[in-house]
Amino acid sequence: MKKTLRYIILRLPAVFLLSCILFACANIGNPNGGPYDENPPKFIGSKPGINQLNFKGKKIEIFFDEYVSIDNPSENVIVTPPQIQTPSIQAVGKKVTVELKDTLKENTTYTIDFTSSIVDNNEKNALENFSFAFSTGDILDTLQISGVLISAEDLEPVQKVLVGIHNDLSDTAFTKTPLLRTSKTDERGRFIIHNVSPGSYHAFALEDKNRNYSYDKSNDESLAFLDSIIVPTFERAMVPDTIWRDTVTVDTVMMVEKTLFYPNDLILWYFKDSIAPRQRMSRPERSKEHIFTLKFNAPMDTFPKPVPLNFEPADSLWYVTQKGEDPENFAINYWILDSMIYKIDTLQVGVTYWKNNDTVPNLVELQTDTLDLIYREAREKKKETKRPVRVRRTEASDSVPAEPERPPVIPLQVGISPSGPINPYDIITVMFNEPVMDVRKEFFVMEIGVDSLWEAVDFEFEEDSIRAMTYLIKRPFKYNENYRLSIDSAMLCSVYGHCNDFLSADMNVKGEKEYGHLTVSIHGLPLVGDSGRVMPAFMELLNTGGAPVRKAVVKDGYATFLDMPAEKYYARITLDANENGRWDAGHYEERRQPERVIYFMQQFEIRQNWKIEETWDVSKSVPGEKPGELIKNKPKEETKKNRNYKDESKPRRSNSSSTNIRGLGL
Repeated sequence: MKKTLRYIILRLPAVFLLSCILFACANIGNPNGGPYDENPPKFIGSKPGINQLNFKGKKIEIFFDEYVSIDNPSENVIVTPPQIQTPSIQAVGKKVTVELKDTLKENTTYTIDFTSSIVDNNEKNALENFSFAFSTGDILDTLQISGVLISAEDLEPVQKVLVGIHNDLSDTAFTKTPLLRTSKTDERGRFIIHNVSPGSYHAFALEDKNRNYSYDKSNDESLAFLDSIIVPTFERAMVPDTIWRDTVTVDTVMMVEKTLFYPNDLILWYFKDSIAPRQRMSRPERSKEHIFTLKFNAPMDTFPKPVPLNFEPADSLWYVTQKGEDPENFAINYWILDSMIYKIDTLQVGVTYWKNNDTVPNLVELQTDTLDLIYREAREKKKETKRPVRVRRTEASDSVPAEPERPPVIPLQVGISPSGPINPYDIITVMFNEPVMDVRKEFFVMEIGVDSLWEAVDFEFEEDSIRAMTYLIKRPFKYNENYRLSIDSAMLCSVYGHCNDFLSADMNVKGEKEYGHLTVSIHGLPLVGDSGRVMPAFMELLNTGGAPVRKAVVKDGYATFLDMPAEKYYARITLDANENGRWDAGHYEERRQPERVIYFMQQFEIRQNWKIEETWDVSKSVPGEKPGELIKNKPKEETKKNRNYKDESKPRRSNSSSTNIRGLGL
């Protein structure tokens, strides 16, 4: 007995150890392979060397510590001075090769600005703002100019747009000669022009559609220009440098000596020149058999008159209406009135209109095009369904053939908006789905409810100057009033003979307690030249998506907004120099900058039955600043790939209920 007990006691440690081993084997974690690579590629060398002097070749090889690729080199890699022939840029393994096609200029500093296009192959970590420079002479230029490009109309940062400088300070240099040195804006609208030589410069931004590095005013290119002359400088200064322990924790802040380049805070206001765009016609459309549409890129004073080519014109061939509100997509609808004509599958017409010459700037000439207007019906025909036959009984026979079915009467469609609850400031719109022959104010009846009775009231009536087949009804509505707008049947008929059914819409004006009122005291507006007069301005309230919902002229230092729905709003001010009530772009030939826009950096919260008074000192606003919630052109989120090693070490779950040595990993 003692021997047996002693044997068991001696074997207990071995059994315990074996159990631990088996348990560990049965709970194997997934191998994590180590932490993710969060570091961008590192530059380790090049042929020629970086900042090489007296370089005479055309091939540059740049080496990195890991395998790399280039993101869209034709767009993201900028070679300056600008190259007429596109360079060959490619990445193979750990090497990037650039081959220049143009003849190199003597005594010139060249810069290959990769922006952030070089990334490693695995995690796509970008090497930010990497540039490579060399000189064909004895001197390497090293000055820099930097700043930001902002949309003048809405203060959005402008991404991936060409920015450059000229040392020719004449006004015509931007339109006649390529930019001297260039760069491109990043996702935050920022830019750095590298390797600038000492001197005086003008700065520009350009939507370079034809890639000639100069402004083509007849090509609808957007631009920006700086009024002042730039003289780049530098200084050595002690600046704070932060060493990070990880992505969120600061390890050390120390003072280091660095070279600072100026100017480094340029703001270029980007806009499309207010000159008349080049007139041209885009592809016509025939979405319905009785309508075809001609589209132009700019409004026209007179509508082109199409000439029939493959059919005989009727006495009244078509009715013309303008379509849409976008001035850059000006469309004209032609309503074909004769059914014998619009049943033709392909209508051929000739259209003569004014068009800009493609080769001679500023030359406008008559252009005649022959158009094939094709309408194709849907091939899938609906299955015919048998309809009940109406039988008329007589003495001679129990049944007679069915009466022929009459075509359905199609009424004119009329829409009234808004209806139901309305605001005191609303304008009632009446819309038709087809052109109406004769629309008069007396065809409409507006009544107000008074003590359960309805009394007719007067109103203003006019055709909408922008939207086709739309009319406006205006009246100063008051709180809690009830209205009814009605149109008797067959009062209005379209060009196709379709007349309206009786239509009535009830409207009730909301009560005063449902609204809030906002008054903003505005200070710090700039003066108009030396006149001592404050710059005219208007203020807009914006919804949380940034769209304007109400406008008020700044008068005697105040902007007032009455009857506002209870919401949260943002605000902006436009310096309205010509007092036309809208934002105006600039004009390069006149050296006129676009009108300035300034955003309020806080929200206004309007509550029901509240009167709010706020103060805004415009002079303290940072130029180009916009609330982050309203910025749409945001950079791509930089996502760090952090792995949860605890989760990775958890045991895998097996779908099988049985275990064996192989399943345990032993």
